[in-house]
Amino acid sequence: MNTRKRKRRIYTLFHHRFHGEQLWRSAEEQAWLDVAPVGREFGSWDYERLQILDLYASGQLNRDEVMGKLGVDLKALQHQMWAAGLVVKKDEAT
Repeated sequence: MNTRKRKRRIYTLFHHRFHGEQLWRSAEEQAWLDVAPVGREFGSWDYERLQILDLYASGQLNRDEVMGKLGVDLKALQHQMWAAGLVVKKDEAT
């Protein structure tokens, strides 16, 4: 095998190594990639507020409790729910 063929073979191997369909990963790297995602509130500096809004959206807290815990009025609560992308059940929204 001459030098040119050897170089071409090595370049092909490296190309498939980094640009192929399957990347070579260790078991630890694959374990980190397979971790299930968690809710948006975890790791957020605003964890408590997001947790309260999630409880309100799921119906576990009523509107008055949420407004008291967050210290906001109805309009601010609606804005925070909209900003967080949450929807309250129809019967709870009244």
